[in-house]
Amino acid sequence: MSATPRWSTTTATAPDPAGGAPAAAGAGALTVVDNAELSRYEGRVGGELAAVAVYSPAPRFLVFAHTEVLPGFAGRGIASAVVRHALDDVRARGLTAVPLCPFVARWLQRHPDYADVVHRTASRVPRDED
Repeated sequence: MSATPRWSTTTATAPDPAGGAPAAAGAGALTVVDNAELSRYEGRVGGELAAVAVYSPAPRFLVFAHTEVLPGFAGRGIASAVVRHALDDVRARGLTAVPLCPFVARWLQRHPDYADVVHRTASRVPRDED
């Protein structure tokens, strides 16, 4: 891995859990970045770390191992927004994703339009040669 982290930034809006409109952009807006140096996508609300999706990089795919929402941010759809951004980034980079994290695996089951980003292999963890 290179010494310079690769950052990608987007501002996402997490849905209001009460069913209302997403939060407006501003101090409470969700920003998602790929912090490649720490091998994780980070969701920040008003600059504060709110959620992470941790991955292990390989040349042709990312292995998603863990997703976590920090205390005080649960129930806002932040993890889903981070995973969506991560998988959009995987797709844009021409990679595939290995969803070992149960949250990412369930998210993919609920979003069949992301089936193209799932790494297909026999019932084992893929190798770089796959």
